[in-house]
Amino acid sequence: MQGHVLYNIVPKMTDTTNKKERAHEETAKPELELTESVVANDNNNDDDDEVLENKMENQDEPTHVTTNLLHSINVVEAHKHKDYGGAKGHDEDEQAKKVKQKRQRFHVDHLKDLFENEMDAGYVPYNETNAEVVKRFCSKMHEDDQPFYIVNLSHFARQYYQWIHYLARVKPFFAVKSNPSAFIIKILGHIGAGFDCASVDELDLVLSMCSNIDCGKRIIYAHPCKPISHMKYFRDKGVEMTVVDNEDELHKLKEHWPNAKVLVRLKTNDSHSKSPFSTKFGANECEIRRLLTLAKQLDIHLVGCSFHVGSRCYDINVYKEALEFARKIFDIVHDEEYGFQFSIIDIGGGFTGHNWDKPSFPEVAQSIHEMINKLFPEKKGYQLMAEPGRYFSSGDTILVCSIIARRLHNKEYSSKEEISEAQKEKTKEKALIESAENIYYINDGIYGTFNAIVFDHKVFIVHYLTKSNDKQIPEQYKSVIFGPTCDSIDCIAHSIDLPLLNVGDRLWFPDVGSYTNASASSFNGFKTKKYFFIWRN
Repeated sequence: MQGHVLYNIVPKMTDTTNKKERAHEETAKPELELTESVVANDNNNDDDDEVLENKMENQDEPTHVTTNLLHSINVVEAHKHKDYGGAKGHDEDEQAKKVKQKRQRFHVDHLKDLFENEMDAGYVPYNETNAEVVKRFCSKMHEDDQPFYIVNLSHFARQYYQWIHYLARVKPFFAVKSNPSAFIIKILGHIGAGFDCASVDELDLVLSMCSNIDCGKRIIYAHPCKPISHMKYFRDKGVEMTVVDNEDELHKLKEHWPNAKVLVRLKTNDSHSKSPFSTKFGANECEIRRLLTLAKQLDIHLVGCSFHVGSRCYDINVYKEALEFARKIFDIVHDEEYGFQFSIIDIGGGFTGHNWDKPSFPEVAQSIHEMINKLFPEKKGYQLMAEPGRYFSSGDTILVCSIIARRLHNKEYSSKEEISEAQKEKTKEKALIESAENIYYINDGIYGTFNAIVFDHKVFIVHYLTKSNDKQIPEQYKSVIFGPTCDSIDCIAHSIDLPLLNVGDRLWFPDVGSYTNASASSFNGFKTKKYFFIWRN
C-alpha cells in the first residue's frame, strides 16, 4: 500500500506485541513501554472554539475527499436497531457543531518525558486529523494486514485535568473494568488518579503499573458482592475502602476484613441510562436501615454512601436525586444515633467521554458541583469521590482493520428456500444480508472489539482507506461486514452503503477505547493485539 508522509515529524510505531510489558498481557510490568490512544474523532473534546473551528475546516469530508488514497464515510451500523439497515452517523462537522461551547484547553506538554521516554509515544501535531494519522500508519505497515489500535495517551491526561477543573472536590477513581490496559493505568497513576478495582486481577494490574501507590487512599474495592478470597487479597494489599448492599456482605466483612472502611451502596433511579445497574446492585431506604442496624451490632466501620446512576447517564436530574437520597441517609445516620460518622460520598460513574454528548461533561459537572456544595458543604469536611470509566477510556483509540476477503455480487449466492418457523425471528436480518450487493470480511469482529455492539449498545462509525488514486465520489453499494471467525453471528454491519472495496483496503473505526478490548475474546484464534501510540499537545 502506497502512501505519503504528510509531516516531517513522524510518530514512532511502537509495536507492543512482542514486549513483555505490553498492555494486554496479564503479567504487565511497571516498566511498560506504551503510548496513548488517538482521539476517536478529529475534534478532541478539549478543543477551544477557535482551534476546533480551524480543525474542522481541514477535516476529511465523508464520501468525497480530494486527498490521494484517503476516503472516509461515516456510517453507523444499527446492529440491534429496528430496521437493521444501518444509519448515517454524525460526521465530524456535525459533532463539531455540537461542541460549540467555550472550554478550557488542557495542555499536557509537561508529560512529554513520560510519553516519549517512558512509553515510547510519537508526537503528532495537534491539527493533524485522525484520518491523516491512520493513513500514515497504514502506509508504513506495507503488506502487514494485521489489525491494530492507535492510541493517543495525552487524551487520558487531558480528561483527568478536565475533571479536576470542573469537579475539583470529587476525586476520580478510574473504573478499570472499562479498559484494563496498562498504559491507561500508568498515565492516570502518574498524575494522581485513584482506581476502582472489582477483582484481584484488576488490583494486580494497578499494582504492577503503580508500584508505590497508597492502596488505602487511592484504591477502592467497589464491588458490592465479593468472593471471600478476593476480599482477603485486597485486605492484605492494604486496600481500606469497599462497598456493601446486603447483610451477608457485612457478615463476611466482620469475619475477614473487620477494619475495612465501608460505604453503603444506594439504589438509584437509572431508567434513563444506557446500561442501568439498579436491578443488580443497591439498597433502598428500608434495606439500608437494616444494614445500619446490623453493622452497628457487628461493629462494622461504616463511613458513608455510594451510588451509581448507570452507564451513560443523560439525565442530570438523576444525579440530583441520588445526591438527595445520600443526604437523607446521612441525616438518618446522624439523627437516629446509629453511632457512625458518615463523611464519604462516592457518586459512582455514568459520565460520558465526549463533550458533544448532551448533556456534556462540563454541564453535568456544573450541576453536580452546585448540588454537592449545597448538600455536602466543603467546610464540614465531607470527602467526595467518583468511579468514572468510560469518561477516561472512550474517545482516543482507533481500530484499523484490513479487508481480508470479499464476496461480490452476493445476491447471486442468495438462497431461494422457504423460511422455517425457527428462522422467522432472523428473517429480517437474513434478508438484509442476502439482498446486499457485496460482503466484506475483516480481521476483527463481534468476538473481539465489536463485542460492544452486543454488550455495550455501542454504535460504531466506519471509515475506509483504499489503494485507489481515484478522487471521484465512488458509487455506493449495500454491503455487509463480517468479522474473521467461522461463526455466522460474527456480523458487524448487516446493511450499510460502501463503495467497491478490495482485499487489502483498510476500514478504520474511531472511539473504540471503552468496553471493547476489555471484554474481547480470542475465539477461533483471532484477537487484535497490536498497539501503536501517539501523543498530542
